[in-house]
Amino acid sequence: MAKKIILAETAGVCFGVERALRKSFEVMEGSKEEVHSLGPIIHNPQVVKRLEERGVKVAEKLEDTSSGTVIIRAHGVPVGTVGTAKDRGLNVVDLTCPIVKKLQYAVKKLAEEGSFTVIVGDKKHPEIIGARSYGDPEKMIIIENKSEIGEEVFTKKKVGIVAQTTIAFEQFREVVDEFLARSTEEIKIFNTICDDIFNKQREAIELAKSVDVMVVIGGKNSSNTTKIAKLCHEVNPNTYQIETVSEIRSLGLNLNEKTIGVTAGASTPSWIIEEMLQGIQEI
Repeated sequence: MAKKIILAETAGVCFGVERALRKSFEVMEGSKEEVHSLGPIIHNPQVVKRLEERGVKVAEKLEDTSSGTVIIRAHGVPVGTVGTAKDRGLNVVDLTCPIVKKLQYAVKKLAEEGSFTVIVGDKKHPEIIGARSYGDPEKMIIIENKSEIGEEVFTKKKVGIVAQTTIAFEQFREVVDEFLARSTEEIKIFNTICDDIFNKQREAIELAKSVDVMVVIGGKNSSNTTKIAKLCHEVNPNTYQIETVSEIRSLGLNLNEKTIGVTAGASTPSWIIEEMLQGIQEI
């Protein structure tokens, strides 16, 4: 049995995810028609499965829905999607996270001002796919680190820099510092990283430093959870990103008389955390 289990205060869902989940269940309970989410509402397989059991079906594209209600997931969608859905007669429930909308508006503002936009994030992530549509694709790059910046970008007179809401702050700062060290005439910086994610990352790193084993709970397809696990692993090699109790049991870890740190990504609800804590105690 573990000597001690320490749960991070910031572990679990952020307000944007909590809002999306709560309203999704409310929509399902009050609807007599089909309900689809446009892509998984959040990046957590267990939660998506529970919603599907309640009747919320996942549609990978808008064309897969023909009637009823369509839920816009927390990550947001490309510009024009909501209007198209309404034109098709669908009832639209927009659950885009307010912090993601802040990113979308920042990209739009930079485009309107004629700035070259630098988005620091994962170009394949649905949040970034949606956000980039608010700008000018001819005056934009999407990068994950400073090494991906082409020299020609530093010749732009007006540059705006924004971030995926869930990336590590250091990742964003390194890109910003690179531009500040160059001779770009005008730089606008929008720190669009979610405060909740920032606090989760900071607390997780400090906790990982002080424990024997660090467990990060959340979906493997969750960007913010994966980044937290990566940051923890950098300071504690005994870090494991886990989705289910059966998964941690299958690792065959020896937790006897060890101090275990536990945190969870922004898409991990309390019931999954509670199951994991119980499972760790039984190992």
